Amino acid sequence: MPQIQFLTPEQEALIPEYQEKWQRIYLSTEPIDRIRAAAAVKGAYAVMGKKEPEVIFCASPREALERLQENVSQVEIPQDSVRVSPEEIQSNFFKFFVQGIWETIKIQLKQQHAGTKPIHTLLKDVAHDASTSLRKHVDHLLPKDLTTQEIVEQAVLGSSPLFETLGKQMAHRGDAEFATTLQDRQPEDWQETFVSTASAVESQLAWLPAKGLFFRKWLKQMLQSTLTAKICGLEHPRFQDLISISLSLPEKKFLIENPPVIISDFAIYCTWSDFAFSVLNFAHRAKKWAALQGLVKHCGWIFAVDNLCIVCDRPTTILLDNDHQLHGEGEPALQFADGFVAYAYHGIPLLEKYGIVHPGQWQAQWILEERYENLQQALVQAIGAVRLCQELPVLELDTRQDYTLLKLENVEVRDTHILKRIDSETGAIYAVFVPWRIKTVRSAIQYVNQNLSPEDFPMPNDDAQV
Repeated sequence: MPQIQFLTPEQEALIPEYQEKWQRIYLSTEPIDRIRAAAAVKGAYAVMGKKEPEVIFCASPREALERLQENVSQVEIPQDSVRVSPEEIQSNFFKFFVQGIWETIKIQLKQQHAGTKPIHTLLKDVAHDASTSLRKHVDHLLPKDLTTQEIVEQAVLGSSPLFETLGKQMAHRGDAEFATTLQDRQPEDWQETFVSTASAVESQLAWLPAKGLFFRKWLKQMLQSTLTAKICGLEHPRFQDLISISLSLPEKKFLIENPPVIISDFAIYCTWSDFAFSVLNFAHRAKKWAALQGLVKHCGWIFAVDNLCIVCDRPTTILLDNDHQLHGEGEPALQFADGFVAYAYHGIPLLEKYGIVHPGQWQAQWILEERYENLQQALVQAIGAVRLCQELPVLELDTRQDYTLLKLENVEVRDTHILKRIDSETGAIYAVFVPWRIKTVRSAIQYVNQNLSPEDFPMPNDDAQV
């Protein structure tokens, strides 16, 4: 069965235009117009039926936290909590379990009264208008009598926009096989998968009454999500992650309880909403949509407590890599006018001690000293397999002629198996990361030949003759 199309070719062609429009807005480094920003905030509260807030301005998220403490006596950022050892948790599990549930409830209650709740509710209302119309749109075009196999087919074909991005993410972690497998997949290969998957689903859920209706509802929800993701775009910089790494645990907790308005996140939703209302002509509440656009176009981050709104200026510098992720090499990926900076390596937030050093000068020993896996991952990928297999302790998993399959000792990053080859004639060392699941030299060489650089890792003579 061919893929069911929910957009016309003309509508599909307009998607990049809307993505670029809102990317330009949230990647702008122009100073905000404070008069327009204040009017946008007050307009958003008015359209939500809320009292007009006091609006003040600051240069960065860091200053916003400081201003909150200065201007509102009720705001107290909690002090660092006492660290609890794993042994204490194990011996008093029920106590800590109950405490964890109670903390979650308290956070949810505080979020219900957060100062930015009117703005977050505004976003939900606009998003609800678009999603309600999309649900009707998909339901109208989706046949009512799909078989289980056809549902499986449409689920896979409908998810195809996600495959390329997922392949890139896997490749960044050292596993390029996922993307290669999808590229090499032939239609008849997919057909075999569809048949076997449908058969397995049928047999496992034979007991389920009205399973056809259940499957169709699941497919509708999945198609709605993937269509929205396709229009929004799948690769966006994560600004909040970068800011959070420089905050203390109590400050992070405060921001969870009082979530700020992250303009880049709102702009991503605006990409979809703008397309839905302008191209698909979905019904919507015009005043709320206009208010949301005004916030995104004229404001930076927004912090709020009670009736006080603090609007941050935009960053003065935003650096991205080719995959649209925040990235700076020896310099901040994000910088504000007051000097507040944040560092990143291909989207992974970095501590300042790493960020101020060019990745070419990072030390292998730092990997053993770092306790956070995502930072270990950044260090491993930047330093590279050749240096790591020479500068850090390694375990030999397998050997064959010029090849050795290695694993870094005391490093918990999953993709740290290394295929190393020493050229017997020149003494040159070649090394590359391979997925952790590979346990033999032969498998590692096959993987590299299929997905990476076969010219540097030829199959040994005894294998090549087989």
